[in-house]
Amino acid sequence: MEAHQRGFRFMKAAFLLLVVAFAIDGCGAGLANHKADKATRQNVMIQLQDGSQQGEWKTNELAIKYQYRKLPEILKIAGTVELVGGFAIGFNYINHLTVKLVFLDYQGNVVGNSLVYSGSNNLSIPIPMRFERAIPVPEGTRQISFSYDGELIDATHDTTSYSIWFSPS
Repeated sequence: MEAHQRGFRFMKAAFLLLVVAFAIDGCGAGLANHKADKATRQNVMIQLQDGSQQGEWKTNELAIKYQYRKLPEILKIAGTVELVGGFAIGFNYINHLTVKLVFLDYQGNVVGNSLVYSGSNNLSIPIPMRFERAIPVPEGTRQISFSYDGELIDATHDTTSYSIWFSPS
């Protein structure tokens, strides 16, 4: 009987893990992450170069400081994500935040994407939020950009929330 209960708990845990994985994968589905989407904002595209590079990618909501090393088929990227402007001081929790690295060809067409940062469940906002990944580079990639989707919460006075999102297309 005890072995049967352990098996049931294992199946239940596996099922819950699967549900969470699908939920995370579904986050940000509305962002420019689909192949054949076209980036239209030239000022947020970064020319991908061989070797080690660094820089800052910024919108009016987030700043991403990054360092990458492009190898023949892998991009090793690390960096920090920070809220900027009034967002940096006006909100104290993240309900959820998903940041994806978007791979683009020479014409700005999306050829792939990869999750680089995800935080959820009313996390206190860690400044900065760090990421580090080694990602296979899709064939045809010549540029990169970022997309994000999140909700910020201020729970000090009353519960106020604000959605932030960005897509290069």
